[in-house]
Amino acid sequence: MKKYLILDCYVDEPACLGVPPFISPYPRYIYGALVCAGVNPGAISYLTIDNMREQNFTFTENYDHVFLTGGAVVPGKYLGAKIGTLAEVNRIIRQNRKTPIAVGGLINRAVDSDTGIVTVLKNDIEKYAFTLASGDEADLQRTTDEIAEWSSAGAEIVKKHPWFPDIICEIETGRGCPREKHCSFCSEGLIEKIEFRKSREVLDEIDSLLKCGVTRFRIGRQPDIIQFGSRLKEFRNGFPQPEPSEVIELFSELKKRKDSGAIHVLNVDNANPGSIVNWPEHSARILEIIAAAVTPGDTLPFGVESFDLNVVKQNSLKVTPEEAVIAIRIVNDICGGRINGIPALLPGINLIHGLKGETMDTFRINYEYLARIAEEGLLVKRINIRKLHPYPDTPIYSEKLKISNGMTKRFEYYREKIRDDIDNLMLRQVYPAGTILRENFILETRDGYSMGKQISSYSITVKMPGELKLRTFQDAIITGHRERSLSTLPVPFNINTASAKSFELIPGIGRERASSIILKRPFETREALRDFLDNTPPQLAEAIIKNSRVETAQ
Repeated sequence: MKKYLILDCYVDEPACLGVPPFISPYPRYIYGALVCAGVNPGAISYLTIDNMREQNFTFTENYDHVFLTGGAVVPGKYLGAKIGTLAEVNRIIRQNRKTPIAVGGLINRAVDSDTGIVTVLKNDIEKYAFTLASGDEADLQRTTDEIAEWSSAGAEIVKKHPWFPDIICEIETGRGCPREKHCSFCSEGLIEKIEFRKSREVLDEIDSLLKCGVTRFRIGRQPDIIQFGSRLKEFRNGFPQPEPSEVIELFSELKKRKDSGAIHVLNVDNANPGSIVNWPEHSARILEIIAAAVTPGDTLPFGVESFDLNVVKQNSLKVTPEEAVIAIRIVNDICGGRINGIPALLPGINLIHGLKGETMDTFRINYEYLARIAEEGLLVKRINIRKLHPYPDTPIYSEKLKISNGMTKRFEYYREKIRDDIDNLMLRQVYPAGTILRENFILETRDGYSMGKQISSYSITVKMPGELKLRTFQDAIITGHRERSLSTLPVPFNINTASAKSFELIPGIGRERASSIILKRPFETREALRDFLDNTPPQLAEAIIKNSRVETAQ
């Protein structure tokens, strides 16, 4: 019996996230394809790049075929996990040169294919796995009908993920950008056939994963959720008319599963602001059902890319600067209501440095528009600023643009200015002091602190005193705002055992007052802490007292 290995080196793509706690669709599709081709599930193994690091990048078993996925177009910083690097993938190939390895995902364009038995795939690795196991090896594109079958059949593989059950599954609704004209750097625009999955098929996949013990999902593998199910018949300024009934059908059913407790976390990803501003009435109906269905605190990322009108025109970007502001305002108005102190759904803004037409003024313009958005009282969940990594065959790839050191320094100056002036302001407004963030997954400990994040889309990092057990969940109360993270205290907060450092994190309590609290312990009631919180903002003071306890150490 042949043995197969699915090797997940993690992916971070414009429309797909697969770095833990996320698991991308690719391993699940491959597993389902092999099973549907007649392979015994017992003959299929699943490993991650973390497993390979522990094994010194050498397979400990003999496999007839390995299916490797990985790659990052938009690499980020990850807490508690690390995406597989090109160097690591090439090392795997070199050290296992007798094992046939098929490479898929965005890393395929850079791997060392001259060493070992390597098949670099141009199309879908799951389709290749199916044809290989069926005895008719071919590098082809898969169909939505095949994904409907393979996605459900492949659900079982999640149980082999090293973080299971504390994972979130990325769910695909379609691929290919439905705009008539595409951004200069867009890899989705290279997909000639626009495909949307049927709502029933997406729900069947999620139901299969629920049966396997997964309770967290992000409807994320698409370039524009507003366009899900579009008929692609009527266009306005290059944007097809959205079909609200399709999105409403999908998210109404997802909401039922969330309301029943079956789905614990439901997130969404990627919306095109151009769809929203060109079809505001259709989009409003879609945004209303999405905001009602998702877990509060979710993010709807917008690929604005630049607020410089000249850059917008030269790169065929989605919206003008004024249209971007309108789209942000629409999402705030429809989706920004607070639930348990946190806005239900807010836009995120993606900006890219390295596009055609950039000048020294571009970064100032970006800053000024963000400042205007903030001054208007509009909220954005996060601002993602990155350098362009051109994808092969996109229009901008052949431009070979050169960026001067002066331009780079200007970009870095305004990037930090945005972080200092805008990000921190948005953090304070989105996450007011005194707000409780539930179920933060502890991922790192260092220097007497613990860092964690909710298992959700674009979740904020919380830092709290004390080195808590890794991979456990901890509620936290927000006490302050740092650069792209929050200072917090654990909930419940035990005032009779908490460290002096914990009290120092509370605004209005310095080192001297923290020492006084320690000397006066134990307290018999939590109200006794009130005398020390007279200089603390009232909302935070009340929240701390409400979420405190007075147990003494045993």
